[in-house]
Amino acid sequence: MTTALPRAVAEEWPDVPKPYGFGEPEDAAIGRWLKRLSPDRLVHAPGLFGHYAMEDGWALESPAGIAEHLLYFVVSGGCTVTGDWGDLALDSGGIVWIRPHVPFSMTTPDDRQTVVYRFRLAADPDTDACLTPMEFVREAWEIRAMFDLLVNDLPTSLPHREERIRGLLLVLFTSIFRRVGERADTGVLSLFAREAVERFMEENIGERPRVADLARVVGLSPDYFTRTFRRTYGMPPREWIIRRRIQHAAAHLDRTGKPITQVAAFYGYTDSFLFSRQFKSVMGVAPQVYRAR
Repeated sequence: MTTALPRAVAEEWPDVPKPYGFGEPEDAAIGRWLKRLSPDRLVHAPGLFGHYAMEDGWALESPAGIAEHLLYFVVSGGCTVTGDWGDLALDSGGIVWIRPHVPFSMTTPDDRQTVVYRFRLAADPDTDACLTPMEFVREAWEIRAMFDLLVNDLPTSLPHREERIRGLLLVLFTSIFRRVGERADTGVLSLFAREAVERFMEENIGERPRVADLARVVGLSPDYFTRTFRRTYGMPPREWIIRRRIQHAAAHLDRTGKPITQVAAFYGYTDSFLFSRQFKSVMGVAPQVYRAR
């Protein structure tokens, strides 16, 4: 059962569309993606596929993302991956998977060497839309064997090579999906996800952030994010966003003498009447009364 928001809150937020085509369930969409895995999608050009020791302080900047799926397994050392989700720090045993055309940057520490397995997988525009922008798995040592076998088998011409590589890819990615599902099955947002959402909200408080924006920060679909957020915070994310904006606006009224309409505009409100109604619903009094108290 869903809880209806007050009209003053609900009317500002249109429904967020599902990311899956034609009402397709998430599991079915991911199943279609898995079925299209094939050895010829592996990009194994020199420097893009294999086992590598990175230089201290190595960095990769990709403001527009890359054309392929990027997959890294950290064998030793660590790396920080930055994007709309904030800063994600991965230590040894961690996996990060970034979808095509998702902006990101990646750095390794200045004081220790980082060794990784890395490879790219060609995009599949017909099915990639079902995937989140980024996924990560910590302590995934049991999955390392798949990287070992792929690196060893890809250059060979042994019998049944293609079938074996296809099977390895399937085990690798289903293992990642399973670990991600186990992480999500806790029913609440992780500490990392909460910190990322709250940091994004603080940094973009005046930009009218929407539920889809917050979901994108932590790499979840809007529908799943909404359900998990509600279990974590005890309220729908739309209501939480409005409360945070209004609480910031109230503090702004306390510390400045700026006109109320100017404060409202700073927090993304073009309709001062809507601002007043939402302010009263959160703070209990109208902004004029709040300032004069």
